[in-house]
Amino acid sequence: MPAIFNTEYSTLFPRTYANTAWLIDNQDGEILKKLSDVKFEELKDKSFELISVVEMLCEVCLKPMSAKSKFLRKIQISTGEDYKNLLNRASIHDRVEIDIEKCKIYFYDHDFPGDIHPKCIEKL
Repeated sequence: MPAIFNTEYSTLFPRTYANTAWLIDNQDGEILKKLSDVKFEELKDKSFELISVVEMLCEVCLKPMSAKSKFLRKIQISTGEDYKNLLNRASIHDRVEIDIEKCKIYFYDHDFPGDIHPKCIEKL
């Protein structure tokens, strides 16, 4: 499971705090930031791969059971208008994270496939 590092306190937290402004270290070792925390100047004149990630959540504990990802397309951020369009697009997703070094933007959505962790079944 990915971990989140609070850069102010250097403390390890579970993934459930992903909607905070902390840096996120995912399974691939990438350092991700919330898109809303990134300024236009950091993205200007760069191309990014857009990747859709659907996290399948347990019906009981609401923690991810699995995730499916797919490449959507590449975009270029050249103007402030491009940046605003990206922020507007991001508003329809549950969470959006960016890896500036690897030029990837992840759009996260949640799905409830009706599955339950075996440990959660025991709790019922």
